[in-house]
Amino acid sequence: MKSLFLLIALYTISGKQAVPSGDVPAGSSCTYEQSGSKSGQLTAGNELLLILSGYEGTQLQSVTLTMRSNTSSGAGQMNLAVGETVVWSIADAPFSNGKWAGAYSTEWQELSHSLSGLTVPQDEPITLHIQASQNSLYLQSVAVEYAGEQAEAYTVSFNTHTPQHLSPLTEAEPDAGVFLPELTLTDDEWRFYGWLEMPVDETMEMPSVFFAGSTYHPADDCTLHAVFVKSGERQPWYPADDLTKGDYLITFYDPQISQIWMANGAVENSMLATQTRKVDADNGWVALPHDMCSDNAVYTLQVTNDTLVIKHKTSGSPVALGSGGKFIKTSSSNVWRVSPSDAEGVMPAFDISGIAGSKLYYISYYAGLDAQVYFRPTSDAQQRHDLLLYALNDREATAALYSSYPFGDGLPANTADAVPAYSVQIGPCVMTIINGKKYLHINE
Repeated sequence: MKSLFLLIALYTISGKQAVPSGDVPAGSSCTYEQSGSKSGQLTAGNELLLILSGYEGTQLQSVTLTMRSNTSSGAGQMNLAVGETVVWSIADAPFSNGKWAGAYSTEWQELSHSLSGLTVPQDEPITLHIQASQNSLYLQSVAVEYAGEQAEAYTVSFNTHTPQHLSPLTEAEPDAGVFLPELTLTDDEWRFYGWLEMPVDETMEMPSVFFAGSTYHPADDCTLHAVFVKSGERQPWYPADDLTKGDYLITFYDPQISQIWMANGAVENSMLATQTRKVDADNGWVALPHDMCSDNAVYTLQVTNDTLVIKHKTSGSPVALGSGGKFIKTSSSNVWRVSPSDAEGVMPAFDISGIAGSKLYYISYYAGLDAQVYFRPTSDAQQRHDLLLYALNDREATAALYSSYPFGDGLPANTADAVPAYSVQIGPCVMTIINGKKYLHINE
């Protein structure tokens, strides 16, 4: 059993952003907004909002605000809520009031409030709102003390279910994850597909694997099992050059590294997660094999002329544009604009944009602090990226077999015509002979 430790996550206000540090819960996120021209400063009538997500199940011990005022002025009000419940509030009062610091100060003061182990409910954010009524209040940082498991760096081992051996990988630091390796399998029928936490017997049901080249975040020391695929004769998907109502994959492709990122799942924390994989370009076109897509990566597009509505198919939740230019999943009324990209290139690509307030936002990709890539809106036209959309109208006809045992390791050891398998080292390779058939494996 793992022990609980008192941990402190710190959010420092800089450049009108909340910069996380310390023991920030894995998978959490923060959103910071403020009015006024100077980061962290609230003059009369201005306000700030800090929203912390991903603290579900943690036991909050205290929250500490590091604040100051002007020499002889500064007033306002504050509310701290967990979900819909207000857990700390200060009515409009001068900073010299005992509810605040008890005295005006141009030196930073720590204002702390005990939360006595309050457990954060599922899917509920922590929200801090401060509004100034008199010049000026300043916020330097917010510290959240909570009880949680001490982060550890875990080791991931690999079972290839072939003669090929891969060395275990250990996280460089807690929650950093490990970069999943590719597995080279020289075989006429089977090829490496991805990694799973449990092996699979031969099946036609597509497993949701962790692809090579992605970052895997272990929850403990563990072993990942190789999964192989025997594909049918179907042709791969190619980017759609015309959009109609139906199911699609939403992707971004980087030709410099031959890597494609595919939107995966419903909106979470105002973003769409992705899965990634190296792919080959055929005469400049990126072909996606039918076995790459999982149900969680499918989005239904309702296309009308040059507009569309996007929904995540499995959950049925919209991918809409909310106030502040963020993804939301609580409204289906948002309509995106779609147009062919004007960038030079062989493949057909699209710009998807929407209006929030008076700003135009494009769907683009973003590299998060957790080293993962996400899709999210951006108002910076220089940061927009062409999106490749793949139509899945013939997806159900795809036939493929998946297994962790390409050489029959998962079958009973004794069969009527079974011939013992043996292996021989040939330079950097291993040749395995099973039932008279030869398999050549390249050691990494």
